[in-house]
Amino acid sequence: MAVTSAVACVVGGGIGLLGTLLPSASDTDGLVRLSSLLSILGGGALAAWGHRLPQWVFYAVAEAAVLLTAAGVWLQRERPDASAVAALLLIVTVFFFAFFDPVASLPGLATVLAVLVVANVWWEALPWSAVLALCGLNVLVAAVVGWLVRAAADAGIDPVTGLLNWRGLDRVLRAALVRARRRGQPLTVVLLNIDGFARINETNGSTEGDRLLRACGRAWESVIVPPAVLGRTSGDDFFLVVPDPLVSVSPLMESLRVVAPPFVRFSVGVAGYLPGDTGRMLVGRADAALRTAKEEGGDRTVYAQDDHADVRAMAAGLEAGEFRVVYQPIVDVRSGRVAGAEALVRWTRAGHGPVPPDEFIPVAERCGFITTLGQWVLRTACRDAAAWTRAVPAKITVNVSGPQLRQPDYATQVMAVLEETGLPADRLVLEVTESTLQADSPTAVDALHTLRRAGVRIAIDDFGTGYSSLSRLQHLPADILKIDQSFVAALQPTDQAAPLIAAITALAHALRLRTVAEGVEEHYQAALLAHHGCDEAQGWLHGRPSEPERIAEVLEAQARAGTTDASVLSGL
Repeated sequence: MAVTSAVACVVGGGIGLLGTLLPSASDTDGLVRLSSLLSILGGGALAAWGHRLPQWVFYAVAEAAVLLTAAGVWLQRERPDASAVAALLLIVTVFFFAFFDPVASLPGLATVLAVLVVANVWWEALPWSAVLALCGLNVLVAAVVGWLVRAAADAGIDPVTGLLNWRGLDRVLRAALVRARRRGQPLTVVLLNIDGFARINETNGSTEGDRLLRACGRAWESVIVPPAVLGRTSGDDFFLVVPDPLVSVSPLMESLRVVAPPFVRFSVGVAGYLPGDTGRMLVGRADAALRTAKEEGGDRTVYAQDDHADVRAMAAGLEAGEFRVVYQPIVDVRSGRVAGAEALVRWTRAGHGPVPPDEFIPVAERCGFITTLGQWVLRTACRDAAAWTRAVPAKITVNVSGPQLRQPDYATQVMAVLEETGLPADRLVLEVTESTLQADSPTAVDALHTLRRAGVRIAIDDFGTGYSSLSRLQHLPADILKIDQSFVAALQPTDQAAPLIAAITALAHALRLRTVAEGVEEHYQAALLAHHGCDEAQGWLHGRPSEPERIAEVLEAQARAGTTDASVLSGL
């Protein structure tokens, strides 16, 4: 509001000042010039110190602008310029209805209309035609701006609980981050998730689930004191923005548990702002803490660890080009043709050398950097794959973490990357772990459904090593089942059959899913996989992770020869 007020004052004052420079001089130009300069100076003051002022001061400034404009009309009452000055009242009307409640804005609109009428009846500065036109325009502008503001506000409201939704919370978080960076204001983000909510929905229906969401929202909102803001992002996920340091929110966490509806258990993840944080990094740390709370049994609060040094190192590394994406080929088991590749991220840290993925990825997940890194990997992989020959429509597989999937706008992010890079949606495979989907996150599952409808393929990784549920597998948004390398490694050269591999492939095909075996290193493993109907495989037997140009060479060779040159493939 402070910036907009400053701009309005400067624009209005500038218009008035320019008007005095026109050839038709007047005895009152000196006063108009003075008032215009005061308006511009006032705008500068608002830009510098307006953020410290209460809202009523801005209302008073708007009313003062009406009176200042009225003075300008009176000074120009004997000149045609009076109508032009009166038209500036439209700026004030827009300001009233853009930043204040419609009811509170009505006195301001009444002042504007009164000035226009007085300008005709008492001052004879405006003809009735101009008064009627300007009155009509001000009323129309007030109605349109008021409606647009209300529509925008409704778009940021969750229809189930009446709290802010992700769009509204995103605006609040962005503003809070600006204050934290510029003025050092503390900031804490809290994520809340109702334990067992999916079971409540399945057992009692969505109506009972919505009733519980509303009850939790009302109860928690009752103990939250502004400027802290509570909202619901999606499913059973609530989001709290608190302009207090991390160490000061413990009493609030206890209050949330005290007022929660009877028998409601919920997990909480808390993260405090650190210098250099982006919104994704801050929310990612809170999400990692929430996942820790769930993994430890739920119904508890976990505070994010301070991995600031690691965050800074990875952020600096990404900026400096220390991260790169390599690609491991995925081949058709029967033909040996390259059907696609999986994108894998590597980090060569300056002064330290290569950092193993199993070291930096868990840290990235814990500190919230995984959302930034994952988005970079997705964009890089899609851009590289889009450059490969289209004569062989190879698919690119990209791993997706739980924190990424739980972002309410994740599906929108992916579609934006596809549009930016030009990669067709049906050539992208998003790989998620079985445990991520089994976590019953409605946000994650909804995002995958949305992307799958758009043509993106979904692969379930490490099947059989997590919380396997055959009944749930039937309802998951999936196209591909990846067989974990532990099953492949268990195969022996003397084996004539592989019952577990056979069972998994049969199950997948019954559900119309393709299968991809991981960790294939020996020819006898590939033979057994082919014997039991596995569709595709990846591993060192078919190629180690390499640069995108090597995959492009193989695909070009396939396009020219119509088949795979085994020597080219073995060189990967």
